[in-house]
Amino acid sequence: MRSINRGPWPIDGNGSKISISDYRHARVPLNERIGEYCSYCERTGDLHVEHVVPKSVNQHLETEWSNLLLGCINCNSRKSNRNQSREGYLWPDCDMTFSAFEYRSDGRVNVDGNLSQDESCKAKALFDLVGLGEMGTSTDRRPLKRRQAWDQAVITRNLIDSENSRMLAVKLAVKTGFFSVWMAVFQDDNDMRQRLIEAFPGTRME
Repeated sequence: MRSINRGPWPIDGNGSKISISDYRHARVPLNERIGEYCSYCERTGDLHVEHVVPKSVNQHLETEWSNLLLGCINCNSRKSNRNQSREGYLWPDCDMTFSAFEYRSDGRVNVDGNLSQDESCKAKALFDLVGLGEMGTSTDRRPLKRRQAWDQAVITRNLIDSENSRMLAVKLAVKTGFFSVWMAVFQDDNDMRQRLIEAFPGTRME
């Protein structure tokens, strides 16, 4: 799961915080800051502004910039209002979630077995909260999309033979989404991994 940097509250040309009277107004600056990817499963498309702490739990956080991320329909609906706070979970905007999960060629995701007990519990809590371990259904195609992204990344890796092909590979990855899948496929290619980190907006590696 990509660790992201949302950045400070966006400001206008006069240096004042932009108004987020409706949380949906945050979608454009979120897209600009962290890219058009689900903050949890990393897929592209069908994204909504998502509340880390559900607005039904804390209405004061409904339009608070630090509480807003992007979520796909599956992660968002699975998460719903089941978490009462940030406590007890890893979160992509403040924790190193990138190193907390392992991605496989079959589209499955696992909690990394090398985490400390505390980190493992928090990673598993988030894993269950958004349903990263779901097998997939006709309405939840996240595992299928991850598997397709893995296959595309492998094909792309095998075709790289020049600087131009590396540049094209990065463009394809940005269009496809699933940052962590691409990073896993290119785990032995530090140059490509660095290019991916720089190409996906708002990616945080520490």
